Amino acid sequence: MIKISGLILAYLFISLFTYGKPLVVTTIKPISDIVKSIGGEKVEVKYLIPPDVSLHFYEYRSSDIKTVYKADLFLYIGSGEPNIKGILANVRGRIINISRLDGLYLIDSFEFGKDHQDHDHHNHDHDHEQIHPALWLHPLNGIKIAEVVYKKLSELDSKNKDYFKSNFEQFRRDVETLYTKWKESFKNIKNRYFISYHYTWPYFTEAFNLVYLDVIETGHGREPTPRHLMEVIDKIKKFKIKNIFAAKQFYNRKYGILIKKQTGVNIVILDPFGTDMDYIKMLEYNIKKVFRSLR
Repeated sequence: MIKISGLILAYLFISLFTYGKPLVVTTIKPISDIVKSIGGEKVEVKYLIPPDVSLHFYEYRSSDIKTVYKADLFLYIGSGEPNIKGILANVRGRIINISRLDGLYLIDSFEFGKDHQDHDHHNHDHDHEQIHPALWLHPLNGIKIAEVVYKKLSELDSKNKDYFKSNFEQFRRDVETLYTKWKESFKNIKNRYFISYHYTWPYFTEAFNLVYLDVIETGHGREPTPRHLMEVIDKIKKFKIKNIFAAKQFYNRKYGILIKKQTGVNIVILDPFGTDMDYIKMLEYNIKKVFRSLR
């Protein structure tokens, strides 16, 4: 009688345990986190672009191509991602272009210094390749993405449909509770002016009715001109700005230090990708830091 070693038994157990799980691949971590919240232990989830680098300049590796080739479901933003057409050419499973989902808040044009709380940015008549990509930073968009994920996972793995639905409903309740609580809290803030280093936060400022006053960096990786820096400094002084916000993935300390010396503002570091946090914790982390800084 042939004896099977413990190592082989363990391998067989793991293989049986993971066999049949849909593989869902996303370009970025926040979308992957939403998928994990819905798919739980029934789904294998991977993302391509590390959360601590710039979304716009990442160079895909051969291992990324292999990963998307194996994916049963691939989700991407549809704007701002590097060489996405090359990645899509290697996808064999189902594909979701998030920017084309019905019911999302989408922004493809934005005027700084305006109160945007009454504007409608639902996805009609948009150039989907030019929308601002950080759409996950509006909590209601997160819920909509989660709903589509739940429905697609139910198609891929119908026997776990109730499991996915239960997870989605819990996710929706958690995000709605978080959003409702903090949106009400932001109403009590008198100075709602918001300045950031990089143009990362239009969905966030719209969600909480803040006035996005300006940015320091005028384009992806583009250094600000002296004239633009002076304009930002003038606004900081005029509107009595005490803090400006920088995403850790998009920040050149040289200009942050320069503006701090000229105005005395604090630089508050945010994390729109949730490097070490799931989606809901990422939202809460950024919301709390902005609220405390503006209060």
